[in-house]
Amino acid sequence: MQEQSGRIRITLVKSVIGYRETQRQTVRSLGLRRIRQSVIHHDTPTIRGMVTKVRHLVTVEPVGADVPAPRQQTGSQRFKARIEKRVAEREALMVALGLLDGIAIEEDEAVAGIAIEDDGAVAGIETENQEAGPGRA
Repeated sequence: MQEQSGRIRITLVKSVIGYRETQRQTVRSLGLRRIRQSVIHHDTPTIRGMVTKVRHLVTVEPVGADVPAPRQQTGSQRFKARIEKRVAEREALMVALGLLDGIAIEEDEAVAGIAIEDDGAVAGIETENQEAGPGRA
């Protein structure tokens, strides 16, 4: 099959309540959650097949060139990039303050944003081995 050029806007116009589970899953796969919510997809045979399956629940219209393109990265890729940026900023700040003298920060600690002490306890979180404070059982 040959891919069609362009993009389409798909809008959910009818509730999925009372329809088969496969149709609900198709609507979710298109990225639609609420009535009158619209998403923009590339006009491919795969997307067209999904739209055909739920054509009684959605409307489809072509999108002009003035609408921005859909994101190319997944949410987890954007999250990872954001975390890497924060780690780099922290390391730069620590170097500027003279707190980091060529010591490499453990990647797991830096990504999680928590400090792990020498005995394995996590700073700021009480564990069963630590004594409970007054008024705590």
